[in-house]
Amino acid sequence: MKQPVGQIKGQLEYYTRKLPGTDIYSLCKAPFAGLEIGPDGKIVLCCMASRHDLAHIDDVNDIEEFYNGPVMEKYRQELEDGKYASMKPCSRCYHLETIHKRGFKKTLEGFSKSAKFNTNGMGNITKFDEDWYARKKGKNRPLRYLEYTLSNICNASCATCNSMFSHKWQSIDKKFGREVFPMVKLENDSISKIEKVLYGLETLTIKGGEPFADIRNIRILKKLYEINPSCRVFIVSNFYTITPEAMKILKMATGHLDVSASIDGVGKVYDWIRSNHFEHTVKTMKKYYEETRRKITINVCISLYNFFHLEKILNYFKDKEYIRTISFMNVTARPPYVDIQLLPKKIFNAQIEKYITLFENINNNKKKGSAWILSEPLLKQKHRPILDEMASKELFFEELDKMNKHRGFDLCNHITELKEWRDSK
Repeated sequence: MKQPVGQIKGQLEYYTRKLPGTDIYSLCKAPFAGLEIGPDGKIVLCCMASRHDLAHIDDVNDIEEFYNGPVMEKYRQELEDGKYASMKPCSRCYHLETIHKRGFKKTLEGFSKSAKFNTNGMGNITKFDEDWYARKKGKNRPLRYLEYTLSNICNASCATCNSMFSHKWQSIDKKFGREVFPMVKLENDSISKIEKVLYGLETLTIKGGEPFADIRNIRILKKLYEINPSCRVFIVSNFYTITPEAMKILKMATGHLDVSASIDGVGKVYDWIRSNHFEHTVKTMKKYYEETRRKITINVCISLYNFFHLEKILNYFKDKEYIRTISFMNVTARPPYVDIQLLPKKIFNAQIEKYITLFENINNNKKKGSAWILSEPLLKQKHRPILDEMASKELFFEELDKMNKHRGFDLCNHITELKEWRDSK
């Protein structure tokens, strides 16, 4: 087959078919490489398709058999047939691409081509072609990519979270009069099923909850490093605590290991948003670097809580020897009342322009050894109206005040722009 323009050499089918009359490619490599398992046991195509479960792990005898079976093959064939636009599990990515934004499929494309910036993506699947042709011949293939969450066990109650993703939020949701979600976790039988597919993986992504708060993740990592030490591993952590036992397993890694730190502020702003203590988190990050000599990626979840605070995060971490990358890629709109688009257009545009200048200056004057800065999704934000009843200035400050009382101090005292906006008419 002729090599498509812009594709990785030797990889045939990542983005080879466009939907008619568009610049949108119809093929996504995710279903051709692996799957995702949630803490509630639901199996989905990927993180963007979390509302469209394909099966429950309790009803699947063998994950590899399911991966090669008719349920997933249906979606692979639909992608091949150019039905991407009408596939319900893929609707979020397709919508983002129609408005020229980066969904998971486009993110995978970018991460495939640039290992330097591969912060928690699937990466380049080297056996993609081999598996493609095996599939065409009706042969079974190993999973090359797996993303899983063992539980919603967590050691933090972040301001943008809820009890669905952190059991620490259960008492807060009850206090705030919201829906309280139960603690969920995969059982030991499910973990054994996961261990059976580790042998063929090229990439494993572990999420939470908090991965290091559920020690069963250490069991899986130990097994992985015993049978498949070259597998790329991405762990999304808040970095508050890594036990000596977990550190010992992390030091076993001989291949690519990226433990990213979710950092949404510095000092008291971090304490307010992430609920834990900033100094303790930084201490853990330093210890991890000293023990493993592996640099850390910082992932910033951008919301109204910290939109005016990003420069302080950048200035604190950009020259730290233990930091490799600072990613401002995640601009959240969940819950809707923390969406930065709620700001008046004039204030929003002025802040975006400030960041464009800031990041351009940093990129043009980058010092050797300083952190790489990823900011494209943020800088491409355009002001737009929000048509969600859960999105209003009044509701934002109502929720902020609830959290102020819960945390014991006012976030606006540490971010003056929020205080000015709150007091403006």
